[in-house]
Amino acid sequence: MTTPNSTYAKPFLTVSEQIRRLRGRGMDCGDDAYAAAVLQRYGYYRLSGYWHLYRDRPAPPAPRFDDEGREIRLDTFVQGTGLAHVVFLYEFDHELRMRLSDVLSTIETAFRFFIGHRLGRVDAFAHRHPWTLGATRQEDPSAPPEPTTAYREWIEEYDRHEQRARGDFVVHFRQQYGPHLPIWVATEVMSFGVLSSLYDLMLQSDKEILAARFQVHAADGRGDRGALGNWLNILRNVRNICAHYGRVWNRAFDVTIAAPGKAQRNADDPLAPLADDRTNNRLYGVLLVMRHLLLSIAPERADVVDLADFIEDQSRTVGFGMEQLGFPDDWRSSPIWDRAFALDRSPMVAASLLDRVESLTVGDARAALTAAEPKAKADPRTPCQLAAAKRGAQKSLLRSYLKHDVVIEVVLGGTKFYPAFQFQDGKIIDALAEINQALARSCKDLDPTDIARALLDWWQTPHQDLPQDADGSDRSPLDLLNSVTEEEFAAAIDEADAMRSFVMPHDFDQGKACESSSVSERRGTKNASAS
Repeated sequence: MTTPNSTYAKPFLTVSEQIRRLRGRGMDCGDDAYAAAVLQRYGYYRLSGYWHLYRDRPAPPAPRFDDEGREIRLDTFVQGTGLAHVVFLYEFDHELRMRLSDVLSTIETAFRFFIGHRLGRVDAFAHRHPWTLGATRQEDPSAPPEPTTAYREWIEEYDRHEQRARGDFVVHFRQQYGPHLPIWVATEVMSFGVLSSLYDLMLQSDKEILAARFQVHAADGRGDRGALGNWLNILRNVRNICAHYGRVWNRAFDVTIAAPGKAQRNADDPLAPLADDRTNNRLYGVLLVMRHLLLSIAPERADVVDLADFIEDQSRTVGFGMEQLGFPDDWRSSPIWDRAFALDRSPMVAASLLDRVESLTVGDARAALTAAEPKAKADPRTPCQLAAAKRGAQKSLLRSYLKHDVVIEVVLGGTKFYPAFQFQDGKIIDALAEINQALARSCKDLDPTDIARALLDWWQTPHQDLPQDADGSDRSPLDLLNSVTEEEFAAAIDEADAMRSFVMPHDFDQGKACESSSVSERRGTKNASAS
């Protein structure tokens, strides 16, 4: 008897009947007690995914593929197929799932932090404010913007997760602050699927910064936000398969892995195999993504290399081809599988700097330089000409700041950023410019990202000899700059000899401070902003 909405009509089989069927189709099941124990432990249907490849193919001239391109397999088994071997393959897959889950947990945990940290920089409840995410639309100009449908669906799903959360830290927050959790706590209670959907809702600029942090580059060098979003989705899919004890071995995943734009254009890129249809929905593609991400998250760990070694070893022991899992013939020649392989550390450092301070893009920084004046011209300019000349002057002024080393610049994914605190009243702050110049030039010929990091460290680190805050706590140079006049700031820096606390980039590990002259000793130096 069939149900009204299904054509399935196969009969129920007892375990004994299942054993007889397998034997009748040519499988060596061992004795009845062993076969029954195996089927009761794992299940006939679950094991069928592992013995599928041992089913006979049609003999020529019968077609090998059906109308949809799927390989045809007969009900009978290849001679010599044994249930014990199928169990061996299943147990290998079980170990594979456990190892995959361990690495995936590291990656998932890291993304919970990075997404929450990036959003929390702007708004503690960014996930509850669609305008912060950029997840709004405005169909009627006279009406306020409304959340997008995608955001409405997302927040509804997230609310279910938040309401179900019962951890001690959640109870504490509710008792102390109210029903809703800030983003850096919220990311701990949402599922990986909800987390990856939150990434999709983020502002394009934030997604590009995250992608560039992990060196997932588009063809133009920017962060490939689409590829990273796709990666989070495939990792979510694999994680769920592992969590529900699904088959990973010889599986074609539902989500096709996207190759970043840069890898699509460069066949020598370690991620280039992701553009191959034989790899981009197979386990090798997943391992490639995991290896690449872990090189940024925990570069000292070679877990994914260990996993690839384990698979290769088991392929010989269990008896399967690496190509069944999407491994190219020459996969070992890729440098990414060398245990000594490392990614450039600068993008991770640069992204961490952007997390620490509000920053302006090149266009925004130029626009902020309203004090820049175009050179006088004998003939009067039209409004359009005047606007163009103004933009030219702003562009020239920023270029001058860079030439004279007076402005902190952070480069990530080919995009240049400038900490916003450096600008005031349409130009760079003079006292700040003098300090930046002196400190930056003491780091001559060092990595620009490391120099930017060292400068920000100095500006943001509390200094015990500077005037304290009203509550008695130490203030950083930046705190002081924001609370007193420039003259008072310069005098306080001189009096505390605060620039001596600057740590050279190559001395980060040793914690050594460099010798820098005081602001007062350089008072006569002409500031680039005045030139």
